[in-house]
Amino acid sequence: AYREHEAIHRGDLCSLSQHDVIELARREVAATLGLDTPARFFLAGGAFKSLLTGRPPRDLDLWAPSPRDRDLLLTALRAHGAQPVESSAFADAFELAGRIVEIPHKTEPDTLSERLARFDIALSAVGVEHRPGGQWSAVIHPLAIESARRQKILLLKPLVNWRYALTTLERMRRYAQELNFSIPEAEEAEVWRVFDSQDPERRAELVERYRHTGKGGFGVLEEVACRHP
Repeated sequence: AYREHEAIHRGDLCSLSQHDVIELARREVAATLGLDTPARFFLAGGAFKSLLTGRPPRDLDLWAPSPRDRDLLLTALRAHGAQPVESSAFADAFELAGRIVEIPHKTEPDTLSERLARFDIALSAVGVEHRPGGQWSAVIHPLAIESARRQKILLLKPLVNWRYALTTLERMRRYAQELNFSIPEAEEAEVWRVFDSQDPERRAELVERYRHTGKGGFGVLEEVACRHP
C-alpha cells in the first residue's frame, strides 16, 4: 500500500520540492521559534499547502519527539512572546506573529516518516525535521506529490484515524475549497464506507468526536442525518 511507501522527493513538482519545503519550514520557524533553538522537532501537516496557494500558513503543528524537546519548544515560544490561546484536547496552542502554533501533547513517534504515516490526507504527509545545529531534512509522501500534480484531494489508506473519519471528511472538503482541487468520488466514498460500517452506537461516538474536533460546516452533519435518519 502507498502508506508503506515513503520517499524523499528531490525534484521540483508543483512546489512540493525538497528545497521549497525546507525553505518554508525555515522561514516559519525563524518567525516563531528562532533558528537557534536547540530542540529537535518536526513541522508537519497542512502548513505546506502554502506552497500551493501562495498564502502564508495560518497554523503550524510542531511535533516534539521527546518530552525534553517539547519543553524546549515551549520555552522558545514563550521567549519570543507567544501568547497562549484556547488549546485543544491534543495540543497546547499559542498565537505568535499572526500564526497559531500548536505543540501536540504526544511526543511519539520519534521519526518524521512515522509521524507522516499517521496522517489520513495525502497533502498532510509532508514534513521537515529540524535537528540541533541547524540541520534540516524533508520527507514528502509520494501521494502528496500525486495529489498536487492531479489537483485532487487523496487519502492514505487504510485510514489510521478512522475514529475521526468525519473530521477527515471536513478537512478534505476544506482543503479542496482552499486549493481549488476536486475530491474523487472514491475518496469520499472510503470515508463513508468506514462510517457506515459501524454499528449505531459507534457511529454516535464518531459524530460526537467530530463535534469536538471539527470546525463545522461543509455539510458533514447534514449528510450524516440524511444517511442515518
